[in-house]
Amino acid sequence: MSLERINIGGNIYINFVESDKFKRNYIVIDIISRLENGLKAAKSGLLTKVMMRGSANYPSMADINKRLNYLYAAHVGAWESKLGEAQVVSVSAAMLDNKYALDGSNILDETLDMLADIFMNPLVKDGAFDKDYVEQEKTNMINEILAQINDKSGYVYKKCVQAMCENERFKFTWLEVDDVKQIDGANLYGHYNYLLENCAIEIFCVGRLADKKQFITDKFKDLLKDIKRAENIEDYSSEIILKAENKSEITEEMEVNQGKLAIGFRMGASNKDKNFADFILFNALYGASATSKLFENVREKLSLCYYCHTAVTSEKGIVTVLSGVEVNNKQRAIDEILKQLEEVKSGRFTDKEIEDARMSVINSYKSVYDGFGSISFWYLRQLMKGDVKTPEGAIDEINKAGRESIIKAANRMTLDTIYFLKGTLLNEPEDFESEEESEDE
Repeated sequence: MSLERINIGGNIYINFVESDKFKRNYIVIDIISRLENGLKAAKSGLLTKVMMRGSANYPSMADINKRLNYLYAAHVGAWESKLGEAQVVSVSAAMLDNKYALDGSNILDETLDMLADIFMNPLVKDGAFDKDYVEQEKTNMINEILAQINDKSGYVYKKCVQAMCENERFKFTWLEVDDVKQIDGANLYGHYNYLLENCAIEIFCVGRLADKKQFITDKFKDLLKDIKRAENIEDYSSEIILKAENKSEITEEMEVNQGKLAIGFRMGASNKDKNFADFILFNALYGASATSKLFENVREKLSLCYYCHTAVTSEKGIVTVLSGVEVNNKQRAIDEILKQLEEVKSGRFTDKEIEDARMSVINSYKSVYDGFGSISFWYLRQLMKGDVKTPEGAIDEINKAGRESIIKAANRMTLDTIYFLKGTLLNEPEDFESEEESEDE
């Protein structure tokens, strides 16, 4: 599935990916901004929640749902995500292809009108978003932030990376309560207009669209024609630090049973690196697959942890090993995790391990086609790194990588930060905990 890209003016692009795999078509508008500070990040996060509460023509969620049901159970949604030091505000619609409409209605056209109303015609009064909606969603967001402490693995990952990136914009990946409290309907609406006028806008259309491209292009040109776009869009590129200069180790105590460990590395590359496939294959072999060295040795063979895997932010060039361990196994687990990295750096791994890792990556790339959301997200990341590859193209690169590629990638890894959450409740064993493995492309 290749990408067809059309510039409709004002640094706004429509990207088409043709697929007959689904009975539904999918369209998502992505606004990409620079992750600058905590308040700006919080505004983007809250914006997506407030936009979905109501628009000018559909002022409540009940009105939105009523209209969606009429459109053969179409779906609209909004969310924010962060890719390195960029933040993405996304508004999407999924609708049944027109040929399945029993009454001959133009589902695509009517759903796009609704999407445009949510995106371009939000519920605003006197230059501000609806006060009640804003305050309600602020409360929900604050509760979500406070509840993050309950996910101890995610908490330790956050603390480790924030310690690594104390002087970098990436630390604003996680929202803070104080920033959310500063938002009101007026400054949130000002932020909304800033995004529309100053940030990259990428529209992705996935589905049975061969005969609809011109219609969709003309439709969006008309819908977005009144936006006063800046001549130069905001730079959303991430700062890459290739090598850790100093190693730090931090221990925090908490009244929990199990210890949580996060070990942060600088990978010495980012996904903009022309040889990034080398790192992907290394990462699968080291810690991102069910046959990885961390899983097979630290967890299975030595039973030093409940889970052990890598989490990767390829746009930022950061790898974090996450593990749940008994407190008295902390140092043994750290030593073994670092030992397994040295094993890879020295080339002490088998051809079977290479092929197992390769197959794991290839299967993950093939799974991109399982959903239209994963297809659009794949191409968004490709465009953001500036070198668009299809999943098949990425598989070709993985097939070209081998032993020397893996060793080279491993030797670029440098240890930055070890963060340990020390559980102080040691009387009762905690239930066995498993973690879903994190794998980057």
